[in-house]
Amino acid sequence: MKIKPASVLHSLAEHYHHDASDFLDRFDVLWESQTHKTGRIKTFVDLLMGCECELKAHAILSRLQDDAVETYKAVKAAGHRIDRIADMATFMTDRTHYDYLKDHLSGLSVFIRYSFDAYGTFFPFDYDHADINYSKTIGNCSWALQIRDHLRRMIEASNDEFTGMVSDDISQIFDQEDQMTSFMEKIRNKSPKR
Repeated sequence: MKIKPASVLHSLAEHYHHDASDFLDRFDVLWESQTHKTGRIKTFVDLLMGCECELKAHAILSRLQDDAVETYKAVKAAGHRIDRIADMATFMTDRTHYDYLKDHLSGLSVFIRYSFDAYGTFFPFDYDHADINYSKTIGNCSWALQIRDHLRRMIEASNDEFTGMVSDDISQIFDQEDQMTSFMEKIRNKSPKR
């Protein structure tokens, strides 16, 4: 029986991993049902958020021996910038997925989820001055599904990190909870309780 690793960073990576899976599931349900461009863009934002979350999971898994607060702050400081997060991810020695997402998503932001921002980005009055070509990106089903495939493969690559049984050592469970409480207080800029 495999025992799940117990650490603050591992737990944090697991949260991001589950978020990525949820965003991917939502994308899969909604992608083909969108009948208007802004709906399709909003659905794509779920995929974009899934990529961001899984890249953050991989970045954290790359640093399990580092300080939890410093690692979290570094990942958080990358914001929604896929290029920065992809550079931090080294969990997989083959960088194919990281580099692909970095190359194809760097110009896209989760802020395009708002209709006004989406229109300003993809459909300005003068299409020659669009920030991003809709027909070559989100409007191209093959392009979007390739992004989806890279996300799915990254999720599959880290799945084993989050499977197994929780330890039945009660002192280890309480210690893990204390560590998580201390971590949460530190990232909220509070001093830990003693």
